[in-house]
Amino acid sequence: MDLLQSLSNQVSYYNKLIQSHSDWEFKGVYIDKGVSCQTKHHRKEYQRLIQDCKNREIDVILTKSISRFGRNTVELLKTIRQLKQRNIAVRFEKENIDTMTTDGELLITLLASVAQEETTSISENIRWRIKERFEQGLPYRSQNMYGYRWDEKLERYVINEHESLIIQHIFKSYLDGKTPAQISKILNHKGETTRKGYAFTRSTIHKFLNQEVYTGQLILQKTYHVGYKGKLILNTGERPRYIVEDAHESIISKEMFNEVQQVKAKEIYT
Repeated sequence: MDLLQSLSNQVSYYNKLIQSHSDWEFKGVYIDKGVSCQTKHHRKEYQRLIQDCKNREIDVILTKSISRFGRNTVELLKTIRQLKQRNIAVRFEKENIDTMTTDGELLITLLASVAQEETTSISENIRWRIKERFEQGLPYRSQNMYGYRWDEKLERYVINEHESLIIQHIFKSYLDGKTPAQISKILNHKGETTRKGYAFTRSTIHKFLNQEVYTGQLILQKTYHVGYKGKLILNTGERPRYIVEDAHESIISKEMFNEVQQVKAKEIYT
């Protein structure tokens, strides 16, 4: 239905639908803009809707389709069954399903499974594209970092001259015996800031000192997602890691980087 294509038209459509029923009372519109329906945890409006249902403020939920309500089969069916126990119906316009009917839950199970399969297919396609980029020695999502900027045409990191001098200063200062806290204090006193304009901190300096990227090396897939847009976790061997030597111009030598790691290791064990 063309009327339901845009968000504003959907709201208008359901307002009119509700007004056409004299025994219905309009409660409100619940919209999570730009948020995936895969999981409920980050959908604030969805959570507000469920809470209003628990408070017995809602009897019927109108939604365009199953995929708009949720794409995770387990969570979707759990929610529908909880609502059904409270005698709250969910009506899906596109599929013409009312969960309070006798065959409603069976149809929901079948259609939701299809939606889950579609989501899994999308996830597999994304995973394949990520793997292809890694095998080419390229990050899947290139992002700027302190000391470098990503050049779209060259498809590689290029040095930011000023920031590269700061990186060299940080590594040299550390080898000269200064602590990360002291280094950050000196940089802040000089008016230097991070790439996003924040003051340097001890943890910022520690992070820089651990970055092999400043030697020209890229290590890809240090982290990975569990499931479709799932939790980001550290890769400790569960997935292959891709090491790309001379991926871009170095800011410091590998010898200096290794020397810093040796000093850091001694600090940990002393």
